[in-house]
Amino acid sequence: MIRTTNRGFWLQAAICAFALVWAGVRAAEPAPPLKKLTLQLNWKHQFQFAGYYVAVEKGYYREEGLEVGIVEVRQGRDPVDEVLEGSAQFGVGASELALRRGRGDPVVVLAVILQHSPLVLLAHGQGLQSLRDLEEKRVMLMAHETELYAFLRREGVPRERIVEVPHTYAVADLIAGKVDALSGYATDEPYLLRSAGFAYTLFSPRASGIDFYGDSLFTSERVLREDPQAVAAMRRASLRGWEYALRHPAEVAELIRARYSTRKSLHHLRFEAAEMANLMQPDLIEIGHINPKRWQHIAGVYAELGMLQAPWSLEGFIYDPDPMPDMIWVYRGLWAAAAALLVFGLLAWRQSRFNRALRLEIAKRAQVEGELRQANGRLQGQLGEIRALQTRLEEQAVRDSLTGLHNRRYLDETLGRELQRAGRNGYPVSLVLIDVDRFKNLNDSHGHQAGDTVLRALADLLGEGVRAGDLVCRWGG
Repeated sequence: MIRTTNRGFWLQAAICAFALVWAGVRAAEPAPPLKKLTLQLNWKHQFQFAGYYVAVEKGYYREEGLEVGIVEVRQGRDPVDEVLEGSAQFGVGASELALRRGRGDPVVVLAVILQHSPLVLLAHGQGLQSLRDLEEKRVMLMAHETELYAFLRREGVPRERIVEVPHTYAVADLIAGKVDALSGYATDEPYLLRSAGFAYTLFSPRASGIDFYGDSLFTSERVLREDPQAVAAMRRASLRGWEYALRHPAEVAELIRARYSTRKSLHHLRFEAAEMANLMQPDLIEIGHINPKRWQHIAGVYAELGMLQAPWSLEGFIYDPDPMPDMIWVYRGLWAAAAALLVFGLLAWRQSRFNRALRLEIAKRAQVEGELRQANGRLQGQLGEIRALQTRLEEQAVRDSLTGLHNRRYLDETLGRELQRAGRNGYPVSLVLIDVDRFKNLNDSHGHQAGDTVLRALADLLGEGVRAGDLVCRWGG
């Protein structure tokens, strides 16, 4: 027994020595070169792309072994084409990605950044009160803004009924009357128009039920197939950059001014940051989250409006950050494990105590695996609860917490849509405002709890007394 113990000691010592030598050799090797990649933006440098700038400047890409160059959109070029043709490996696109995939283009969406699209139409505030007023009017649009074409078509203004003007990207043309409307982002152009004191009308696709995704990080099937590790690294570092950008908007605004573009003032960049946070909803939805059903809905809207022909499919469109492992490595691992067991069996066949210890170890592993399966079951249950919580939070965003009625935000979004629909179909709309007289006296005399009880009772009374098509909201404030 003493001789066997000594042999085991020397075997372990030899293994440790080999590991130390191997670690020294690896440490002496030079670091592998960074993989150079290009990210194609769909607009000019501004806070719209803050997360990617942060990932560059904070070294997040470099930590993943990447060197990423960020380029602005080129005049007359579609950012999706730039990626598909190989000028860039990654790009920033929006809802048109679903349209392109449905038409057969091999684009793959990696992460959704804006949960709601900022794309809007901005028109003169006088004389243009509905989309139908844009018929035969001069409108500046970009070819890849397919969401706005869908919006126009749904509202009964197909593309051929407007006079399309090449986009100059300057709100000065709208102010000067060179065009009657132009496309823009709700996070950007309204700031310039307000600063100029210009009265404008904003048309949002969301008023017509077209609530599409905004900016998303995407790549091509070829890049994903040839270098899946780089794709995963690009996604991780980019989302990490966006998390930092949302926590430090003022710092990132100064970074953009110092390193990327002085086109916008700090105040303008901070305005853009605040508006983007509203569209991203990071407190409710994880940055980068993708809902496959929502992409299916987007493609379905395009198909409904005749912009996508059947049969269409989004198979392979959505990137899976946690794919199933390649089974060939599993098989190799099993063969390696079998070989290892054979070697250890040959070394330990004379040691009955070792054999018993090995059986105990196998039993322990089986027990651990059973515990892991149970833990996984519990985790799946918790994930279901989290999804249910997320649904409740989304509902709470448009509900008044005290009365349960829809809130002012929901009323603001719904009222414009209903007024447009009423004007289009020729029926009246009534808006009734109710105030509780001497409500402050009630709170002062009986306490806010009594006032809350009155408000809830009034809400129940109104909710039970309205017709099915009516809407009761609490204005508040």
